[in-house]
Amino acid sequence: MNKTLFLLGPSDDESRGESTSVRVEGGSVVTKELVGVTPILSYVNADSTLAAHCASLLVDNSKKQLPPNPRINLFNLVGDADSSVNSLHKIQTIINSVQPRRCFNRPVDVFKTSRARLPKTLANIQGCLVPRTESADPKSFSELQAVCNMFNSWPMVVRARGYHGGECMQLVADESQLESLRDLSWPYNGIFLMQYVDCRNEKGLYHKVRVMMVNGIAYARQCIYSDKWSIHTGSRADLMDHDIDLRQQEESFLGQMRDKGLQQRERLFREIYRRIGLDVFGIDFALVNGEVVIFEANACMHFLGTGEVGHGRYSYTGTYKQALRNALKNMLLRDR
Repeated sequence: MNKTLFLLGPSDDESRGESTSVRVEGGSVVTKELVGVTPILSYVNADSTLAAHCASLLVDNSKKQLPPNPRINLFNLVGDADSSVNSLHKIQTIINSVQPRRCFNRPVDVFKTSRARLPKTLANIQGCLVPRTESADPKSFSELQAVCNMFNSWPMVVRARGYHGGECMQLVADESQLESLRDLSWPYNGIFLMQYVDCRNEKGLYHKVRVMMVNGIAYARQCIYSDKWSIHTGSRADLMDHDIDLRQQEESFLGQMRDKGLQQRERLFREIYRRIGLDVFGIDFALVNGEVVIFEANACMHFLGTGEVGHGRYSYTGTYKQALRNALKNMLLRDR
């Protein structure tokens, strides 16, 4: 196995972050506040085979010049095209200077997944819809009103730039509902305006499917149901923790996706992979009248399943998480 060096860096706003343990060159472990990264280091460091051939480099605090090495692999873990622009440019410079044997998740491909760029990246794919999204930088409430009226797609989702997991995001039905944002801070630090697509089923429930792409192959990961329009991993607590029928529905759906659904939409997922080009990334979507309505596609999604709650309620997801761990490990071990 060739050595793989994982490259990380902070977001452009270094006041934000979450604790990430990084095993750096020399074997020491440091903790760094990072956001918008591909969450695989804990798994890699816990696997003795992978850990023996992997290390990490923080691009913000290392001035070390890596020598050109055709035997080394580089893996960019910075996955947020909107909040980590500086780190992505630094990592691209490192990649260009090292000329690695293989580079995973190149920054140039990460930029294709910017929320505002994604509708253009994935435009005109049959059976696929990416809601219209535009970036805006209002500095006052009157400017917020102006950009929303210019976007002119009510209802719309207003969300902060660089946030994930349902943070700093609100659905507004009309201009009057913008009042709820007036005194918040995040609407004036860079936002996205997103077309809202009603994805409720016949029972009035929302759902969000996650498919992960690893080395060009699509894998089913989860399908979360909720009575709330904004769905993230914590949304299982809304209904599914207490409703065995919904858990059985997810179990059945994932089995169908694994056995038939992914094959039936193979051309669609292959085209998404071709256009984005990342080695590891996720696609969150809903199925509406047979169409794939994509909420986001990027390399920041959790998929390996470590630390998930549920006390056994979701044991049926184990096989899907294991398939993804195997796929990631095989990709890193593969000589090419």
